[in-house]
Amino acid sequence: MKLKQLSALFIITIFAFKVNFVKAGTQNLQNCEDSLQYYFSMLVDETNDERKIAINNKILFCFKEAIKTDDSFYYPFFNLKHVGIIASDDDKLRIITWNIPFSDRTHQYFGFIQYKKNRRTYQWYALNDQSDEIKKPEMAILNHKNWYGALYYQIITNKYRGNTYYTILGADLNNLLTKKKIVEILYFNNQDLPVFGKQVFKNKAIPVNRVIFEFSAQTHMTLTYDEAKEMIVFDHLSPSRPSLKDQYEFYGPDFSYDGFKFENGIWNLYPDIDVRDNNIE
Repeated sequence: MKLKQLSALFIITIFAFKVNFVKAGTQNLQNCEDSLQYYFSMLVDETNDERKIAINNKILFCFKEAIKTDDSFYYPFFNLKHVGIIASDDDKLRIITWNIPFSDRTHQYFGFIQYKKNRRTYQWYALNDQSDEIKKPEMAILNHKNWYGALYYQIITNKYRGNTYYTILGADLNNLLTKKKIVEILYFNNQDLPVFGKQVFKNKAIPVNRVIFEFSAQTHMTLTYDEAKEMIVFDHLSPSRPSLKDQYEFYGPDFSYDGFKFENGIWNLYPDIDVRDNNIE
């Protein structure tokens, strides 16, 4: 056989191997998704807290097996109905989150970060909810091992002085009396480890590392990024009576809106903004 024919045969063989490898990887991810779908259905129907934890341990194992492969970064997990999956618009970050609701109406959160360091290198981190142990969470600098748990639903990507910052919007169902909404900064340090929190939110006399809104569990709060205004827009919360100040189970929207705008590396507060021309839900 001639050299050119041997070379062509070698290339075809390698290509076929890669195609089969990709197919095998996709099939493994599909198998993982099927298992996850089954376990999440069990979790939703389960009423016993101990059995919920046992089922969730199987979910954690399946997710770990799935996201170990680089192909999983783009795998959509379309069939998972009880999981929040969001990705950054720079195609470098994906976050997966879900929760366990317990019988006392409290919640525990779980998740994974998938980070594309470069075109060939993918990293992942399991998120460990330590919300109950974190003192002064608005001022805390956290990481994936002591995470302020939430269900994340939106990522805003900003760059400042050569650094990339991901501002994440999240929800915490909290407990019987109150719910929370959270505005969180995530970035990756020089070791490519995730860092949660940065003192860039100027909504108080001293800027805070994250913003936590707490309000009545019986109401709804809007917190979303408005691309037209280039602002995070949110309901202004007030107590139902002045005498109930700081009793957050009596807080709710007062039909006015505030906003944060990213300017020179800072999220500056703009109170009482006009949203009449915007679709705010």
